[in-house]
Amino acid sequence: MTEQEMITRLVGNYLDVDISGDGYITVAELKTTQDKVSVDVNTALVPPSLVSRIKPSHVNLVVKITGAVLDKYCAYKPSFGMYVSPSSGLKKAEPLVVSWTCANKTVLSVDQGFLSAFRLVPRLLKDEICWDELSKPDYGVVKNKLISEYEFPSQTEACVKIKKDYLDRYLACRKKTAVRLFTVIREMSLDDDMKKLLGEGGSYVKEFDRFEIRISKYVHKEDVVRLEINGYEIIPGKELREDASPAGHYWKGIEGVVTEYRARHEMIGEYVYVSDDVLQKYEVDDDYEVCPDSGAVSYRGQWSVSRCERVGRNGIKVELKKLYEGTPYDVIEHWNRYSIDSSEVGEGENIADKARRLTRGYFEFGRLFCLVANKICQFSFSPSEIITLDQNAIDSTGWTDFPDYKPITHHVNGRRFTKDEFVSRCKKLYILLGENLQERNLRKVINTIGFPPGDTEGYRSLKLLELFLAYVSVSVETGLDPVQSKEIIIGRVKELAGFNMLSKLFALNEIRQMDAHKNSKATTLLKFNSALEEMGIEPNAISNNYAIACDRVYDGLTDQFGDICDLLLKFDKNN
Repeated sequence: MTEQEMITRLVGNYLDVDISGDGYITVAELKTTQDKVSVDVNTALVPPSLVSRIKPSHVNLVVKITGAVLDKYCAYKPSFGMYVSPSSGLKKAEPLVVSWTCANKTVLSVDQGFLSAFRLVPRLLKDEICWDELSKPDYGVVKNKLISEYEFPSQTEACVKIKKDYLDRYLACRKKTAVRLFTVIREMSLDDDMKKLLGEGGSYVKEFDRFEIRISKYVHKEDVVRLEINGYEIIPGKELREDASPAGHYWKGIEGVVTEYRARHEMIGEYVYVSDDVLQKYEVDDDYEVCPDSGAVSYRGQWSVSRCERVGRNGIKVELKKLYEGTPYDVIEHWNRYSIDSSEVGEGENIADKARRLTRGYFEFGRLFCLVANKICQFSFSPSEIITLDQNAIDSTGWTDFPDYKPITHHVNGRRFTKDEFVSRCKKLYILLGENLQERNLRKVINTIGFPPGDTEGYRSLKLLELFLAYVSVSVETGLDPVQSKEIIIGRVKELAGFNMLSKLFALNEIRQMDAHKNSKATTLLKFNSALEEMGIEPNAISNNYAIACDRVYDGLTDQFGDICDLLLKFDKNN
């Protein structure tokens, strides 16, 4: 093996800048690998004109700190620097990551100048700090594993990783080049090729263009040598150029490109339409606040897309001036991707309107249930004691803070709404309509009416509610007094066949339990299709898109609670 081939093998890929698949660059690192290789990396920011003067043989990764020093003017001047080369301007180069050592621990911390440039905010995780740009938001701009602990002969890992696009912007702003400096140390076997390279002196030192190799024998270890590679590599930067033409977007229904100036000064009162699919990104992230009724979105008081109006089944009408007024560019880009023509707005009611109609019907049911139950049983129940929810409190604090309501307002993609998404939505509907029913108080009503406890002890909320509604229905249909004729009405209820006023709620319960039962696939499918049919949905007409089926579920449940309310109103009128 020639000397060049030997050097190539020893250096390996240490000179390659690794940009991870998710766009991060490791700008500092301290670790010992599993094969006992010691790696020390840091990054210096140097003027581009000085890069050619860097000498790999002089590279020193120790960050020097002035400490808390007071000058004659009593000004605090902390300072960090790295010795890169003896040339002027490189003796105290600016480190991108500062570090210090105490006892057997070394700290790597990204420079505060970088952090403050983007107003990054820390987020503590188990073993690292992530720095986020909350104004966008963009999470994990910097990932910093802070502490490396040395315990002979190894050290644990500490590192700093930065998103490439942020580093590019910082370098462009600072007019600097990022130079990653490294020292790699490892032990190697003294084979014939290595002996030939060391020669009679027993050591090898040679400086190349961007790295220096040092190889030496150990006095106390035979057939083992110490390899040290010192060097540097240029982190490739992206030249950021200002586009001479103003940035803008094409919106369907608007002629020409829409720039910020045009939107804010020439298009007052102009509106565009976007698909409500734009909300998907925001609905699943608690950092955003979505107003389901209008489609407006706001983020932590930093920005908002307001003056919106939901139109048709799938559209949001947005005022252009307001959209371009103080909203981050990438937010405008996101909304622009969902631009649609007004002709693409589907007819019908949007999911937020359906959710509100259904929920108001549920509130009305709770109110009327208490009115009727209190008459029959001489109770003083309030609606929140039957359906848990306090409508007055919700109305006063706002529906966007109503946790059971928010998930059922999330948009439904009309082009593709999968079976799993449909089942998940049914679960969320049942949380609102089924799990809020108070079994304890429903049972108290049933027992007070006079149904034998032995017959109903296995009943849960839905069956207890169905029994009560059957009792009320018999009273309304027969004119029997609900207080004086309890035994007769109970007897008629037991004879009652085909009473299905809660059929859709039972069907919803069946759908949401699909993945809870350990039935065969055939049995599960049979139950699922049966529940769909109970909802008035033809399974064979779905074609793997459950968007229309979802609409039918909302409408069917709303109609069901409407029928229940009508029954309770008739009872109240007659009694």
